[in-house]
Amino acid sequence: MSLKKKIVVSVVLITAITLLIFLLFHLREDDPINPNLMTAPKEFIYPTHAESKLKRFLEFNELKKIFIKETLNSRYPKEKWSGRLKYSAISYQALFAVGHSKIIFKLKKLTAPGLTFSIFNPKKSRLFYKIFVKYKNQIFPLYKGYFDKEIHISETVDLIQRFNREVELVFETKGKGIGAWINPRLKIQKKKPKVFIVIVLDTLRYDHTSLYGYSRKTTPTLDQLSHDAVVFQNAYTTTSWTLPAHVSLFSGKNLDEHGVITPNDRISDQYPLVSEIFQEKGYVTAAFTGGGFIEDTYGFARGFQVYSNIPGRVFSMDSSERVFNHFKKYIEGFWGNDLFIFLHTYQPHAPYKAPHEYIDQINKDLRDNLKGIKNFIRDNHEYYKAIDPGHRQMLIDLYDASILYADKMLVGSVVHFLKEKEIYDDAMLVVLSDHGEEFYDHHSWEHGHTLYNELIKIPLLVKYPKNRLKGKEEALVSITDIPSMVLKESGLPFEKKDFKNEIGQEKRELSVLLPLSPIIKEFPPKISFVDKNHHFIFNVIDKKKRSYFNPLPPKVEEMELYETKDYLEKTNLFRRRKSIVDRFGKRLGKYLKRIKSVKMKKFKFNKELEEKLKSIGYLKD
Repeated sequence: MSLKKKIVVSVVLITAITLLIFLLFHLREDDPINPNLMTAPKEFIYPTHAESKLKRFLEFNELKKIFIKETLNSRYPKEKWSGRLKYSAISYQALFAVGHSKIIFKLKKLTAPGLTFSIFNPKKSRLFYKIFVKYKNQIFPLYKGYFDKEIHISETVDLIQRFNREVELVFETKGKGIGAWINPRLKIQKKKPKVFIVIVLDTLRYDHTSLYGYSRKTTPTLDQLSHDAVVFQNAYTTTSWTLPAHVSLFSGKNLDEHGVITPNDRISDQYPLVSEIFQEKGYVTAAFTGGGFIEDTYGFARGFQVYSNIPGRVFSMDSSERVFNHFKKYIEGFWGNDLFIFLHTYQPHAPYKAPHEYIDQINKDLRDNLKGIKNFIRDNHEYYKAIDPGHRQMLIDLYDASILYADKMLVGSVVHFLKEKEIYDDAMLVVLSDHGEEFYDHHSWEHGHTLYNELIKIPLLVKYPKNRLKGKEEALVSITDIPSMVLKESGLPFEKKDFKNEIGQEKRELSVLLPLSPIIKEFPPKISFVDKNHHFIFNVIDKKKRSYFNPLPPKVEEMELYETKDYLEKTNLFRRRKSIVDRFGKRLGKYLKRIKSVKMKKFKFNKELEEKLKSIGYLKD
């Protein structure tokens, strides 16, 4: 072949390869434009003194609890007009409008088939809402509406014309009052969206699941799911009550790192949450919970376009089913988008409610839905009171029935939904508990007062996409490892310093902390360390606090040491294993110094949240 022909062939090949790369880049399913418009560059054109007008309107019309100025996502640019809209116990991410205002989204292109958004117009606001595209000095109208009453509506509009170059998408209001544009988002439709779902069955004990060998078939869905998943045999939480454990779940941090250790602490903006990473990269992020100590008020709503405190409430007989139904209804409207979902139910939490058909499967002779241990103790000072063995078994029966119901109606329904959508194989599903429950195992009840295995060892099952990993995992794992597990599987970039994963480290030790109890302030503080062979507990001995209880709590040593194979933790080896105790003691000294330096972000309870926490039994007058 002549040199001239070789040059021609080379040019043709280079041109073909360049064209192929161009086509692959531009025809791929993933749209390079982030569909979440909350992350897009914006220009705000607002009337003079708009801030003072907004403040006056909120105060005069008592709307402060609805329009909340707050960080939506710590990874977003700070914006004056963004915040949360809390309506009917659900938090939404929103952009606030004031009178004659414009929000201009400046996009590199606009090729999506549609646009989804919601509008909230409060009482005494009379506003025209309008959306249009401005392209080369031409106006392309998309939506218009007028409201003079309180209304919350969701809309989807088609984008008939595509714009392949820089374009402005304009959200405009005119009139008197204020309003909110909620979660504006470009509509996309993937055949195989990426789906990540984290499910927390609050208060679920490790050893009351048939997944881990319990004699009763309480978790048939988890048992079946385990064939496609990794089942962690030695998973632990970071404390024994809901609020700080969930902060660890979302932040990947221990209590001495995240600083949320009392009912008055709030999640700091100084560290990211896993939900924020997913939202920043365009995922639809949604949470459906039971509220209480995971209310949006604590900062859990950060990174979620919608955060519901409603369906999984502690006194709902059908909490698990309600959580699933709220999830399904919402997600159907966004199916085709990549999803990061958090589902939470208080179903197994005291007072252990479940429909009678599930109670019958555990004990056909049991007819009463009790109020938990509150049926048998008159006041908090009786928390160490023994009750009749038959009554104790009634509580356990109800607890087991609530687990069975949660397993089927939440976990089972989610699995069935994913299979119906033909996305189960590709989805990642994480199922766990935040802590366990005590039924007088160590002479007390419920949780948030000790750090024994029945409270800190948790069930954890992870179903990976394409069942990439399966089987039993014996290594120590913490609830703090979960964010990095999920993020690593997603392929999204994240800082390893923010979300650490230490699974498999030979000399790993997990720290577990209970600086105070949310239930009764007289419960003494405790610090615990777990390694692959031992569980060490340090108890603060306070005679004055101890004297509050009647009957008195059992006497405990200042230090306790148990072998991990002694699951019931009945044999304290503290006096027999001096070298091991000394090693943990040195670790304890360093830990105590660090805990004292923790800075916590305080906030005041609003009355609504305070009443909810009192109703659950976490706070007392």
